[in-house]
Amino acid sequence: MFGKFNALLKKEINILFSLPIAYAVITVFLALSGYFFFSRVNYYTQMSMQSLSQFNRGSVDLSMAQYIFRPYFHDIVVFLILILPLITMRLFAEEKREGTAELLFTYPISPLAVVMAKFCSALFVLVIIMLGLLSSFIVMSFVTSYEILPILVGFLGLLMIGSAFIMLGVFISSITESQIVAGVISFGTLFFFLVIPWAIQTAGPFWGGILKVFSVVEHFDSFAKGVLDTADITYFMSFFIVFLFLTLRILESKKWRG
Repeated sequence: MFGKFNALLKKEINILFSLPIAYAVITVFLALSGYFFFSRVNYYTQMSMQSLSQFNRGSVDLSMAQYIFRPYFHDIVVFLILILPLITMRLFAEEKREGTAELLFTYPISPLAVVMAKFCSALFVLVIIMLGLLSSFIVMSFVTSYEILPILVGFLGLLMIGSAFIMLGVFISSITESQIVAGVISFGTLFFFLVIPWAIQTAGPFWGGILKVFSVVEHFDSFAKGVLDTADITYFMSFFIVFLFLTLRILESKKWRG
């Protein structure tokens, strides 16, 4: 079974990288993330210089975690919302449009394996991007020292939130034949999760508390701070499982199989 899954995964990755979209997404993502990382570091440097010129050394605590790493990780989340729908929009929609979706079920492999193969092909792109993001931190380590553990926790958070976003995109791709529609709906849905914190401030204590539970930004913030919280891990795992379940229900429906 693993051999069949591996063959399907290789097929999905080959298809993905036979298109220019994967290379464009990786290039644009790394270019934007590099620029924003440089901007965060430059701002921190200016703040540090101003503080040293106005106060005695050590009287002002300018934490790199607070002024560089935490906001940078939140920047990356926004980029993921903009970029990942471009990867996930074709995963099932293209199969349905070309009429090859039925062939997936002629393979001696379960619908779960089919979904996970497509998910892992998109996750492969995300992992490449994250490896590229590491280069900024590696270069910075030659200039100054910083704690490694909070950075690793931040990257774990990016992996979890990115995986959740990918699975949502896989689900949306499974319900439409149009890549454009899948991409737009995926972006709109992810953007909705992004702006939930804006509503928390005006929703009142009760509804604000409910919205906070569903906010991906609120749950990611602990990772961005370098803090592991089981509640946040559970949230992203639940997010992933819910959309995996919904995708499997779509694939198993007679309407999807046509």
